[in-house]
Parts: sequence; C-alpha cells; structure tokens
Amino acid sequence: MADQLQKSRRQVLVRLESILGNACYNANIQNYGPGGIREAEGRSFRYPLTLRLPDGSKQKVSSGTIPDSVSDDALRSGYYAFGANQLDVISALDRMLKYLEQHHDLVIANGG
Repeated sequence: MADQLQKSRRQVLVRLESILGNACYNANIQNYGPGGIREAEGRSFRYPLTLRLPDGSKQKVSSGTIPDSVSDDALRSGYYAFGANQLDVISALDRMLKYLEQHHDLVIANGG
C-alpha cells in the first residue's frame, strides 16, 4: 500500500485526468438525429479510465470524473487501454507533477 495522497494532489490528478480523458475525438463516428437524419460527422467522447480495485476487479470510469469513493491505490492504478497496450495515465500525470515541482517550482497548495 502506497502513501496516502494529499487531498489537494488527488484533486489535481483527478482534474488533469478528466481534462485528458475528455479530449478524445473520433472523426469517423456518424451522428444521426431524430428521424434518422444525418447531422454531422465526428464526435467527442470521454476515453474510459480503467481502475484496478483492491479485490482484483476492475472499474471503468466512462463519464464525469473519478468518484471520491475510489481509494488512493485504485486511483494510482488508473490506465487507458489501447487494444493490448495501456497508458498508466494517473502514474504519468503524477510523475509530471513531480517533475514540475522539482524543476519549475510548482507548489500544490495543501488546502481543499
């Protein structure tokens, strides 16, 4: 079990993942409105984040943000699946924050 995340750091990680996850777009999706009338091509969507839960099961977050009820360890395990590959997105975002803290004087306030 890893150290507990500070509340402010957790909030930043959750928000950054939400921004990233909601930046997906597929130009090949066809959009049809009422009566089957084609309205436009393409659609933005939230890329699903997969969390590994303590019991070994997985939980997908496909809308909104990561629930507050998710443990810090499960949060840290969050990844995007790309076929047989995965991007450990929460771990990568945390490493980016650490880099910015060490090399660019980023300070994440302990409030909130």
